[in-house]
Amino acid sequence: MAYRVLLTMVPPYPSKEGASARAALEGAGIPLFKAEIRRAAAFSKSALEGVPVRDLRDVRDRAAWLDYAAAGSELL
Repeated sequence: MAYRVLLTMVPPYPSKEGASARAALEGAGIPLFKAEIRRAAAFSKSALEGVPVRDLRDVRDRAAWLDYAAAGSELL
């Protein structure tokens, strides 16, 4: 069975929790996506506005969409 783990809800900088989780999983030999989905206010904002994250106007919110786009690119 082929699989990879996608780290999600990764705390933003300066937290090192995401890097720590990645290191632990890699150390255990668990395959990971290079991309990761950062925790962002954009996800709750998009739900409240009833639009996908990619349709939010603020450039900081668009970064949340780019995280998913990067993960999708790894799949293809």
